[in-house]
Amino acid sequence: MTRTTLQRRVSVMGISFLLVVLVLTVLVIAWNPWVGSGSTDRQAAQSDVRLSQEVDDLARSVVEAQARNQLFITASSLERQAEASTERDEAMQRYEQVRGRLVEATRNTALDATVRQDLVRVLDDAAYWRSLADDQAAFKAGQDQDQLNRSILDNPSSRALLTVNEDLETLRDRIRGIEERSREVLEDQRDQFRYVQLLVAGVTLLIVPAVLYLVRRWVLRPLGSLSAQLLQVSRGDLQEPITLPGPPELAAVAASAETMRRRILDELAEAVSAREALQQGQPLVAEVRDQLAAHDLPVVPGWSSAAALRPAEGLLAGDWYDVLPLADGRFAVVVADVSGHGARAGIVAIQLKRLLEAALHLAPEPDLALAMAARVFADEAERFASCVVVVVDPDSGTVSYANAGHPAPVVLRTDGEDGGVRVVTELEATGPLLSWLHLDVPGSWQTRTTSLAPGSVLVVYTDGLTEARPTGSTDELGIGGVLHALGGLPELTPQALVDEALDVARRFSGGRARDDVTLVALSRGTVAVPSAPVDRDGAQEPGT
Repeated sequence: MTRTTLQRRVSVMGISFLLVVLVLTVLVIAWNPWVGSGSTDRQAAQSDVRLSQEVDDLARSVVEAQARNQLFITASSLERQAEASTERDEAMQRYEQVRGRLVEATRNTALDATVRQDLVRVLDDAAYWRSLADDQAAFKAGQDQDQLNRSILDNPSSRALLTVNEDLETLRDRIRGIEERSREVLEDQRDQFRYVQLLVAGVTLLIVPAVLYLVRRWVLRPLGSLSAQLLQVSRGDLQEPITLPGPPELAAVAASAETMRRRILDELAEAVSAREALQQGQPLVAEVRDQLAAHDLPVVPGWSSAAALRPAEGLLAGDWYDVLPLADGRFAVVVADVSGHGARAGIVAIQLKRLLEAALHLAPEPDLALAMAARVFADEAERFASCVVVVVDPDSGTVSYANAGHPAPVVLRTDGEDGGVRVVTELEATGPLLSWLHLDVPGSWQTRTTSLAPGSVLVVYTDGLTEARPTGSTDELGIGGVLHALGGLPELTPQALVDEALDVARRFSGGRARDDVTLVALSRGTVAVPSAPVDRDGAQEPGT
C-alpha cells in the first residue's frame, strides 16, 4: 500500500484549516451589521441623528430671528434702530444657513418619505414666516407707521411662527420614532453578529483539537517511536532492528538509523575480536591497562563528577587519571601524561601511579607527592611526565594543587549574560616536568591554594584535548575551541562537559585522535548521584 508522504499530510491539514477559516470569515462578514445592508442602516441612522440636530438648530434660529425682528420694529431712536437692524440681519443670516442645509437634506434619497414631506412643510411655513417678518422690517425701514401698526396688531408673523413650531414638533416626533426603530434594527443585527461569533469560536475550538490530533498521529507519534528505538540502541541493545511504519520521510530516517546500528554491530564485533586477540597474544598489555584503570569516582554530597580516558592507539594509553579519597575527608585528583606509548611507557605510568597513591596517603600534600613520585625517573633518563595533583576539601571548596609542567587545569563558570562559558581561574604550573633532572633539587614543586565557588566546574585534562588538529594542519583546537563548544550546552554538568569536550576533539581531528585524551571534571553545587563507570568506545567515562 502506498504511504502518504508527510509533506502531503501536512499540506492537507493546512489547506483544510485554511478553507474552514475562509468560510467562517465570509460568514462573519455576511452577518456583520457594519457591512452591506447593515452599513446602509447605520448610515441612515446617522443621517437621522444629523437631521434631528439641524431641525433643533432651525427652531432656535427662527425664534432668535423673530425676537431680533420684534426689537427692530419696536425700536424708537435712530441709534437703537441701526443696532437692532444689524442684529436682525445676523439672526436672519444664521436662519438662512440652517434652512439651506435642510433644503439640501430634502434631496437625500435615503431620507424617509414621510420625514421629507414634513420637512418640506416646515420649510414652506418658515419661508412664509420670513416673508411676513421681512414685510414688517420694510414698513419700519420705510417709516410707514400705519402699515407697521396694522401688522403688529394683526400679529401675522407670530401666528406663522407658531405654525412653524408646531410643524417642527411633529417633525421631531417622527424623527425620534425612526431613530428608535433604527436602534432596534441595529441591536438585532448586533445580537445576530454575536451569535455568529460564538459559532465561529465553537467551530474553531473543534478544529484545533482535530489538527493537534492529526499532528500527533502523523508526526509526533512516529517521531516518538523512532526516538524510543534510538534510545534503546544507545543503551546497548543493538540486536533489535529499527523500523518505522510511517510517512516516507520518517521511514528514510529510520532506514539510516538501521544502517548505523548495523555498522555499530560490525565495528563492535571487530573490536571484541581485537581485544580477545590482544589478551591472548599480549597478556602484559592487558594487565598494564587494568593496573592503570581509575578507581570509581567518589560519591560526595554537594559535588558531581565525571571522567574519561581515550587512548590514541590500541587499548593502552600513556595518560592516566585517578580520584583518591584521603584519610582526612578530602579527595585528590591526579592526572598524568607519561611520554611515549606502548608497554614500557605503561609500566612507568604504573610505577608513577603507585608512588603518587602512597605519597598522598602518607602526606597528602601535592608538592611532596610530586617530589616522591619523581624518583620513578631515576633509571628512566629518556622519559618524563607531566602531572598535576589537586586536593579538594569538599566542605569548604578549598583546592590545593601542584602542577608539574602539565596543561593548566581551569575553573569554568557559565556566564549568565550571554549563556557562554568562561574561565574563572587557571591552575598554572608550579614546577618543572617530572624527570631525572630534578630528583635532588629541594622545593622543585610548590603547592598553591585556590577555591571552587558553588556553581563552578574544575576541569583537569591532558594536552591531547587542546592540541587536537586535523590531518595536514597545524591549527589546534585550543582551550578557546573547547569553551566555544561547551557554550552550546543547555547545562554545564560534569558528564555533559566531558561528553561534549571529547566529541569536539574527535570532530576537530577528523575522527582519529593523534594523542591520548584524558579529562576529569568536578562541579560544586549539585548533589552527586552515584553511577557505575561505563567503558564506551575505549573511553572510561565514570561519573557520579
